Parts: sequence; C-alpha cells; structure tokens
Amino acid sequence: MTSRRLGLMARAKREAAHRAAAMATRAETRRGTRRRALVPLAGGFAALVAMFQLVSSNVLAVNFTTSNQEFQLYSNYLQGAQAAGFLATNDTASGTDNGVAELGIRSAKLAGLCAIAHEQVPVVGEVTLMILAGVPVRSSFNTGSNTTVDGAGNPLTYDGNGLLTGGNHITASNLFINSRSLNGFGNLISGMNLGQSADTVDATAGITWPAGQTRPDAGDFGLTVDRINVGGLGGDTYGINLQGAITLPNLKIKVVPGHKTQADCPTQAAG
Repeated sequence: MTSRRLGLMARAKREAAHRAAAMATRAETRRGTRRRALVPLAGGFAALVAMFQLVSSNVLAVNFTTSNQEFQLYSNYLQGAQAAGFLATNDTASGTDNGVAELGIRSAKLAGLCAIAHEQVPVVGEVTLMILAGVPVRSSFNTGSNTTVDGAGNPLTYDGNGLLTGGNHITASNLFINSRSLNGFGNLISGMNLGQSADTVDATAGITWPAGQTRPDAGDFGLTVDRINVGGLGGDTYGINLQGAITLPNLKIKVVPGHKTQADCPTQAAG
C-alpha cells in the first residue's frame, strides 16, 4: 500500500472522528439546554412545596400573589367570621389596570381547597400547578346542592347553627383575597353593611390590611359582614395572602402536564 493511500485513509479517519465528536457535542448541547430549562423549574416548584410544608406546620404566613396572571380558587364551603372589603385597582406589568375587590376575613374555615394556575414552560409546554388541601373539592357546583357532599361523595356535616363540623377542614386567621370574580351559594349571611366608608371597614372587622396594601380613601365603597358562609365557592383571583395561622390537612402540591380545571380537583386529590 502506497504512502499516499495510507495518508488518505488516515485523513478519512480523522474527518470521521471529527464529525462524530461534533455530533456528540450538538446532542449534549441540546440535552444541556433542556436540563437548564427544567432545573430552575424543578427548583422553583421544590421551593414552593417546602414553603407550603412550613405553612402547614404554622411556621410562616404565605403570600401567593401575582400582578398579571389570575388563578382559579375553589372550595366546597367557606365559613367566615368578621369580613371586610373594598374596591381597588390591580396594576399589571403590561400597564393594564383591572378592578378588583380586596377582601379580608378575620377567621375562616374551608371544606376543601383546590387552587389552579396555568403556565407555559419552555420545552415542556403548558403545565398546571394544583394546590389541594382538606377534603376533595367537587368537580362542579350546582346551586342548591353544593353544600351537601365533598368531591369524594362524603357528606359535609353541620351543627345546629349551620357551622361546619367534622375533621380535615382548613382553618385560617387573617385571610386576604384579591379577586376580580367570586361566586357561590350564600348561606347564613348576617350583619352585612354595604356602603360603609372604605377606610373604616378594617377596624370594624378587627383586621389589619397586609403591609404594602394601599389603603382606601374615606368615602369610597366598603362592606363589612359579621358572618358569611358560601357554598360552592369559585372564582378568579390575583392573590391569596394568609397573615395568620393556617392548617392544611391532606396538603398536596402537583405539577401536571396540560390544562387542568375544577373537573380535575377530586381525581388529583385522590391520586
């Protein structure tokens, strides 16, 4: 074999090795990009799980708020005492202002909680964050029948005064909600004052608005309620702020692919 032929073979081997190395580098780069996209996501959700574990142990309060993106909030039954509210503006990063109601409840008990947030994640696509606690939330609410059973078909029980009894209920003090839309079946509402001057409602309810909350002006529309019970609570909210102690039995935090809705609350709670 001539030296020229040997030289050509050696050159061909070097070029093949170079192409193989380049292909391996490109593949590793693609895998690395995917890992870099997923690691912050996993880290963020892990931190969220740790935060709610601390919350469930009454170690700290939680402020789950966003200026741009609404998330959905559902509960079979909300039982509240000493509530106050006023109208406010929610400023988004895009510059669009939304009218919202700032609501504060001094003492609350909830028969189940299902909070749902959606987000587009690079590489992965749309995912749904679901925070579930207490008894399972029903897949849908029907007026007049939404205070009878939870999402697992177990009856919700009440005492002679219409107050929730039984276990696995969420309890919270100083609960604040920033919401554009809340709906449900009003039950046993008493001591309601509509049109109270908004700058006085917090003192009437015995609450203190969270730090950073812009206080309403005197003469603005406000409301107070001594007792408010709502069955089949659902709505869109920009934030939940829990300033006091909270118990979250059966807490589950899940990140699942796709677009999940209230219909998925009971199955995700059971899984």
